[in-house]
Amino acid sequence: METNYIKLEHSTPEHADWFVVNWCLGNTCNYECSYCPAALHDGSKYWPDPSVIKNFIARVKDHYFHKQIYFEFTGGEVTMYKHFIEICQFCTEMGVKVGLISNGSRTLRYWEENKQYFDHVCLSYHPEFADEKHFIDVVKMLNNDVRTHVNIMMSPEKFDHCYAVANKVKNLGNISMALQPLIHDFGEVVYDYNEF
Repeated sequence: METNYIKLEHSTPEHADWFVVNWCLGNTCNYECSYCPAALHDGSKYWPDPSVIKNFIARVKDHYFHKQIYFEFTGGEVTMYKHFIEICQFCTEMGVKVGLISNGSRTLRYWEENKQYFDHVCLSYHPEFADEKHFIDVVKMLNNDVRTHVNIMMSPEKFDHCYAVANKVKNLGNISMALQPLIHDFGEVVYDYNEF
């Protein structure tokens, strides 16, 4: 009997040997941005037991032994998960690359002590809650040692402020950045930017 398989291949050949897992670990966040649906920050999904996460990482590593494994962690604010660094340390020991999406609100000390476990950090600037100076300081410090990307959440009401922050980030150099238009309930309708 002949079996037909669908083969998934990365569109960029240099990434063909990578296997990427994007994992939303929970929905607890220290911000409650007006444009963010409650389900992404209300804490209704508990963080998984670290043994479950480690077991899954080990199984992925075992199954895709011939590829470079990359886990990108997110979830509400993933750095609030008390076992997050333990998970990142485990990944490092396993030879698994680690990325995370964060609002960057943890202390400079937190980032300084733990940046060795991150291969890529995506920091999102949320103008309703972020401390601008702290955010810039975190980006500056991480960018020296970790591949860093910044998303500026372009609130229409705070558009000029967001644009000014984006220019400060740009002036740091060696950072990729995106000015993110906001979408109602993460659906298809973009906020109206014409009024501002």
